[in-house]
Amino acid sequence: MTMDRRQKLCRFIKHPITEIAIAVLIILSIILLILEVHSPKGSNERELYDTLGLVITGIFVIELGIRWYTTESNRIFFRTYWIDILAVLPIIRPLRIFRILRLLRIVRVGVLFSRHSRRFSLMLHEGVMEHITLILILIGVFFLGGIGLYVLENDNNTLNSLAKSFWFSLFTLMAGEPVGGEPHTFGGKLVTAAVMLGGFTLFAVFTGIVSAVMVSRLKNRLEAKEMELSELNNHFLICGWNRSAVVIIRELQVMDDTKSMPVVIISELENEPDFPPGKINRGLVYFVRGDYTSAEILKKAGVQRARAAVLLADKSIPRSDQDRDARTILAALTIEKLKPGIFTCAELLRRENQEHLRMAGVEDVVIGDEYTGNLIAHSSRTWGLVTIIDDLLTAQYGCQFVKIPAPKQIAGGTYLEAVRWLKKNRNQLIVSVESIDDGGMKHIQTNPTSETIINEDDSLIVISSNECHH
Repeated sequence: MTMDRRQKLCRFIKHPITEIAIAVLIILSIILLILEVHSPKGSNERELYDTLGLVITGIFVIELGIRWYTTESNRIFFRTYWIDILAVLPIIRPLRIFRILRLLRIVRVGVLFSRHSRRFSLMLHEGVMEHITLILILIGVFFLGGIGLYVLENDNNTLNSLAKSFWFSLFTLMAGEPVGGEPHTFGGKLVTAAVMLGGFTLFAVFTGIVSAVMVSRLKNRLEAKEMELSELNNHFLICGWNRSAVVIIRELQVMDDTKSMPVVIISELENEPDFPPGKINRGLVYFVRGDYTSAEILKKAGVQRARAAVLLADKSIPRSDQDRDARTILAALTIEKLKPGIFTCAELLRRENQEHLRMAGVEDVVIGDEYTGNLIAHSSRTWGLVTIIDDLLTAQYGCQFVKIPAPKQIAGGTYLEAVRWLKKNRNQLIVSVESIDDGGMKHIQTNPTSETIINEDDSLIVISSNECHH
C-alpha cells in the first residue's frame, strides 16, 4: 500500500503540469521579493508581499517533502535538490534575513525548462536549449546582485536605490569587475564577488556549450545526466542492442499512446547507437553505458519506475548464442526482482531457454530466427503473406494488432455476434480472445468457434486500422 502511495505521489510531483505550476510559483516568488524590498519599511504593502512570499515558500517546502519521500535515497535527494533546500530556509523566522536566497530557485526553472525541452529537440536547433538555460541562470545572478546589494548597501550612496543596484549588477556582470560604485559591507562584497564570477564565466560557458554541442554530434549524444535519469517515470527500458532496437524505438514513437514516452537504452556499446536521421526523436532517448544484468545499472536506468522492459539478444559485444540467452535470462530475473509485475518482453535465440524466462515472470518471448524462418516458409507457398504481415506489424501505416477490453455491448454474446458488432461499429476484426481462469492464468484462443461466449472481463486481440485505433 505504501509503495502504491509513493508511486502515485511520484507521478503527481513529476507530472508536466505540476512542474509547470512550480516554475510559475518560482517566478512569482521572485517578483514578490523584488516588490517587497522596493516597498517602504513597515508599510502594509511590504507586509502583504512578505506574507504571500511565505505562503509560496511553504508550498515549496511541501513540494520538497514529497520529492524527498519519493526519491530512492537521501543521497540522491540532497545532491539533486540542495539549491532548493537553501532557497526555502528563510521560512524559518531567525533566517528571514536570508530571504534573498529565494532567487536560487530560478536555477530550478532552468533545469525544468531544459528537461522538458528535450521533447521538442527535433524542432529546435541543437544547443538552443542549453543557451536558454544559461540565460536563465545569468538572470538569476543579475537579480541576486541587484536585490542583494540594495538590501545590504542601504547606507551606500551609490547603491541605496533599487535602480542603482540593478545597474551596478548588470555592469559588473558584463565587465567582470565592479563598475559604477563599490560595496562597503562584507555581505555586499560577497554578492559583488558572485556577480563578478558570473561575468568571468559568461564567455567561457558559451564557448563550452558550443564545443559540447559539436562533440556530442560525434560521440555520446544520448549520454543522460544522472539527475535526468532519476526524474524519468513511466518510460520504456531496452536492455541490450541489436538492429531491432531502432525499429522498436521508431514504432513506439509512431503510436499515439507511447510517442511522448522516454526510452532508456542500456548497452555496453563504446559509442552511441546509430539512428537514421529524421526518423527518431532523439530528445526522448537516453543511453546508459553498462551491463544490463547489473542491479545497480538497472536502478540507474530507473527500472523501478519503468512502464515496460524489452530484453534484446545483445550484439554489442561478440558472444555465443548460449551466452546471449543466459544474459537475457539473468537480466529478466533481476528486473522482476527489482520491480515485480513489470511487463517484460524478451528476445531469445534458442527456444529451449524459453521455460527459464516463463519461470522468471516474462510475459512475452520472441524467438526471432524461428519467426523469420517460419515467415519465409509460409510465404513460399502463400504468396503475398509478407505484405500482410508488414501491414499488421507496422504502426506507421495500414492496420495493426490491438488488444482491447471486451465492449459491454457484446459481453455475454457469442464470438460470431461479437465479430459482426465490432466490424459494423468499429471496423475491427477479432483474431483472438484472451480470458482469465479462476486461478488467474491467462488463456488465448485464436479463431475460436462461432458459439464461444465472450465474457465481460475478456480481452480481444483485434485487427484495427490506424484511423480507428488513433
